[in-house]
Amino acid sequence: RPGIWQPPPPPMNKLTRYWLGITLISLFLFTGLALAQEAATPVPNATPDRLAPPPTVPAPNVADEGAQLFWLHCQPCHGDRGQGLTDEWRNQYPPEDRYCWDSGCHGARPYENGFVLPTVVPAIIGDKTLPRFQNLAQVYGYIRVTMPFEFPGTLTNEEYVAITAFLARAHGLWDETSFSINTLEQLALRPPINPTPGAAPLPSRPGPTAPNPLWIPAGVLFILILAGGIGVWLRKAR
Repeated sequence: RPGIWQPPPPPMNKLTRYWLGITLISLFLFTGLALAQEAATPVPNATPDRLAPPPTVPAPNVADEGAQLFWLHCQPCHGDRGQGLTDEWRNQYPPEDRYCWDSGCHGARPYENGFVLPTVVPAIIGDKTLPRFQNLAQVYGYIRVTMPFEFPGTLTNEEYVAITAFLARAHGLWDETSFSINTLEQLALRPPINPTPGAAPLPSRPGPTAPNPLWIPAGVLFILILAGGIGVWLRKAR
């Protein structure tokens, strides 16, 4: 009760202090180990948004500009890695945009002012891609006339050159110091095709040898001598 003196609690004996110390030390160690394990556990990286535009750089070169143009005009069909319109790439789109060839989308009966999408959109980056072209000058000439597929030829020459620069970098042919529209022909996608050497001409077969005119009188003379000898022999034989 208030105002009434109460004696202090008895002091802890040595055994009680010992176990209390052990308990505090154990709690400290357990807490430290738990925190260390939590810090050591790697945080899983977030899945990158493959539909997002490529990151910008402070001072973009022509290939960096081409990467942005590729994302805008080429990636929807050719893929974020240039792999083509594969099932795996289409599955990156929202569910309502994955069925490209359905009626009302890009199939046989597209939406108003739409277009029919080919069922095969080829890969353009990687080994054995762009097999129709020997160098990037041919690629530039082709895409400048036929791409983007839905609005061909609508980009500027500078934009087509930038997309070609992006493809040059993707194919390991990029050299910023020497790249220009005038050097595209030098950027070969594969070794040049050498013309098949023609078959070596057959040696001319010698024609029939003309008879030597000296043999004619010699033959006649031989016949005459032979005939004369036979005549002499017959006269002696009588």
